[in-house]
Amino acid sequence: MALGESELHDLIRESVRGIADDFGREYWQQHIDDKEFPEEYWQALADDGWLGVTIPEEYGGEGLGMLEMSIIIEELSRGGGQGGIIFVLTPVFGGIGIQRHGNEQQKEEYLPKIADGDMKFCMALTEPEAGTNTLNISTHAEKTDGEFSVNGQKTFISGVENADTMLLVARTSEFDKSNPTHGVTLFLVDDPAERDGISLSELDTTVPWFERQYQVQFDDLRVTEDDILGTEDGGLYLLWDTLNTERLGGAASALGGGLRAVDLAVEYTQDREVFGQPIGAHQGIQHPIAESYAKLMAAREILYKGAKKWDDDEDCGLEANVAKLLTSRAGTEAADRAIQAHGGNGFTREYEVYDIWQNLRLTQTAPVSNEMVLNFIGEHQLGMPRSY
Repeated sequence: MALGESELHDLIRESVRGIADDFGREYWQQHIDDKEFPEEYWQALADDGWLGVTIPEEYGGEGLGMLEMSIIIEELSRGGGQGGIIFVLTPVFGGIGIQRHGNEQQKEEYLPKIADGDMKFCMALTEPEAGTNTLNISTHAEKTDGEFSVNGQKTFISGVENADTMLLVARTSEFDKSNPTHGVTLFLVDDPAERDGISLSELDTTVPWFERQYQVQFDDLRVTEDDILGTEDGGLYLLWDTLNTERLGGAASALGGGLRAVDLAVEYTQDREVFGQPIGAHQGIQHPIAESYAKLMAAREILYKGAKKWDDDEDCGLEANVAKLLTSRAGTEAADRAIQAHGGNGFTREYEVYDIWQNLRLTQTAPVSNEMVLNFIGEHQLGMPRSY
């Protein structure tokens, strides 16, 4: 058991591994090739209650916490495919965002559907000219008689084609240097792919993923005050609160992916023989894999510490960012070493390790770059001057 784990967590791991085992590489490869959402996998998670892991029981969920969600994501990612990161858009941005900041009507409308697997979310935050500088977003919602007209553009928005609801981040007041965090609002936009005022342009990306990436254009999209999550002009702090869970969830996915790479490398180096013995018997092969495993185990502890602090309503910003940094680096390194251990086979479709590397390399850049994570640690934890 890792730090803070219990027998319940062992049972969760066992159950989740069983789901992952039912959906092999062929299943995932087909859905990636066809750009098709894994509905059977999604429903299996819903049927066992895992999509509603953090949702309170009164809304149809399990009433557990971020630690349990992190364990689920880790195990699904370790089981293969892309089942771990699937949690970020809906259970995090949808489930946790609404359960922590939604009004009662929003909770009753959305949370049971998320827990049952009947609702999927996407999030529209990143803009071409703003990047990681969220304060600089230009998508604007102008208010007239209780209704808003949204205009602007977002980019690298995942899964709009599958989403029942979009969490849209827009500016409702002009940027004010004297109060820079004021003026951003979160909106819940239903049926985003079919709404008047929203047009989609698919982006040509190379990461193997079953969902598509889009540039999203807003032209006089109509939303109302009832669509606001939280308060008008007060959405930035709510967003930051949700982004900490995104960091933790993303770290759990990178952790599981890195462990998957280690597992595959160990299996291959036990079976592959050269010069009369398994290649794993050679220290030049064995030591790098063992070192990557050690780094992943260390990263897991800070991840679980952050998840536990989040569950206890403590500030987990440092732990969430450190976990994101360490798991993205260690996971990518583990996948790279797994490729090297596989030799030429590491670059073929038959073996999984190159796909793992592509997905894990992305985690060093998205959803926030490791450079920005280091900026956060330097400034907010070490008290160094702001460097950007």
